[in-house]
Amino acid sequence: MTGPKRSRLAPWLLLTPAQILAVVFFGVPALYMARMSVNAHAPQSYFTPGFTFENYARLTHDPVIAGAIWNTIWLALIGSAVTIVLAYGFALIVWLKPARWRLWFIGLALLPLLISEIAIIFGWWMVFPRNGLLSVALMSSGLITDKISLTYTEGAALVGQVYITLPYCFFILLSVFDGLDRRVLEAALDLSAPPLTTLYEVLLPQTRAGLLAAFAQAFIWTMGTYATPMALGPDTLWTLGFLIQAQMLGKHHWPMAAALSMVLVVGVALVVLLTRWLQLQQRSFHV
Repeated sequence: MTGPKRSRLAPWLLLTPAQILAVVFFGVPALYMARMSVNAHAPQSYFTPGFTFENYARLTHDPVIAGAIWNTIWLALIGSAVTIVLAYGFALIVWLKPARWRLWFIGLALLPLLISEIAIIFGWWMVFPRNGLLSVALMSSGLITDKISLTYTEGAALVGQVYITLPYCFFILLSVFDGLDRRVLEAALDLSAPPLTTLYEVLLPQTRAGLLAAFAQAFIWTMGTYATPMALGPDTLWTLGFLIQAQMLGKHHWPMAAALSMVLVVGVALVVLLTRWLQLQQRSFHV
């Protein structure tokens, strides 16, 4: 094998073990799930072998499923947008701080990853109630005169999702910032560019691909989670994850649960493909 040919094949050979694992542990189960989604369902049984699109047809006219899809999408979009803004600002601060502070900030960002999602939910239950930390802090500061409760609200569900996804987006964006040349900031300062102009015309164009990757990560995570919205949000805040769990464990309707899961998989795959296409467009634009 010649040198140029070996160099072209080397990346694919290095990726082969990961690709095999992805096919075995993700591709094959996804095929089984797709097959399960077209099975029939009979009372007192998990599924009946067959081939029908009845489960998918139900997705188009069931208002409960339509509402769950809408709740899942808007929670994922708003949560991802808020996460990106916070993660971008946090990563920028850490990038600009001296090296001696960097380890402390990274440790702070790692803290949510060291705690289980259930423990995080219990923690927010200590913050949001009427007698919780948030209400007491706001009253002590004089910002409010009466206690408030954010427990079982859509805002609480949104905060919980942002808290869980924030570390992942932070580390993605920090790695992007680490690839930048700090001298571009010095050049902008020498040209008397205001901070907002530097952010918009210097930093954002060079970190746009990282922003897209971080957004995709946050969107994928928030689309699939169900414990946080179910525990912190109102009873009416049904998401696809909640419906899948209810169909699988509550109603024992495995084909319907598989059909809902396939909708979730396809939706996430479309977001990933769109993000990848936008990244390629960004690179070709700069070339």
